[in-house]
Amino acid sequence: MQNLESIASLLREASEVVVFSGAGLSADSGIPTFRDGATGLWNNVDPDEVASIEGFLRNPQRAWSWLLQLRNLVDERRPNAGHHAIARLDDLCSAQQFTVITQNIDGYHARAGNRHVLEVHGTIHRVRCHRHCGFLASWNQDALEPYACPACGAPVRPDLVMFGETLDEAVFTAAERSSLKADVFFCVGTSFTVQPAARLPLWAKSAGAVVVEVNPHPTPLSDVADYSIRSGSSQFFSALCTTLEAAGH
Repeated sequence: MQNLESIASLLREASEVVVFSGAGLSADSGIPTFRDGATGLWNNVDPDEVASIEGFLRNPQRAWSWLLQLRNLVDERRPNAGHHAIARLDDLCSAQQFTVITQNIDGYHARAGNRHVLEVHGTIHRVRCHRHCGFLASWNQDALEPYACPACGAPVRPDLVMFGETLDEAVFTAAERSSLKADVFFCVGTSFTVQPAARLPLWAKSAGAVVVEVNPHPTPLSDVADYSIRSGSSQFFSALCTTLEAAGH
């Protein structure tokens, strides 16, 4: 695979490394992506009804039931080889600040072993008060129906960013800060069409980072990235780790 030695050399000299991941990474775990079309969980459903904040407030039970199916699917599946290879790279870069910024809500990066993960779209494994009163809890498997916040009585909803909502300001600010400080910024499994997260690699590059895109297909970032690698995530990151290990990192 081309450019591995060059990228490995950049990592050895880096102080801060960021991996920015999207839905394509978890597709290999069997988690359906919205942009793949009407397949799996997205088949025969209207995203505005089951995955938007307006749909949730109109019919909480319908949205809750569909999101519960998604959460159960995430629990049934596991992090794939790509997640584990990124966690392996994290271990090899223990002397650097290594941050994963993910648009995915499945929690697979943490399960694979990454130490510092920013989930800019939230997580399917928690619920919170819709009014932000402070109530936050794990999504108990017995909670089959939406319920009222025990603290204030407002609706309890999954702690993720639904269509029509803005990102959590604190989490996205942390992601922006990490991007601007990165020396090497990897992008994997993302189409770069979801804003504002798609701006992060551009901000990183403008601040001096070397941007490495890893994707089997061209994306809007391909002409901007310093390296655009046509590869799956597991193949590339496994090969990169092997290159680092062979040189004693």
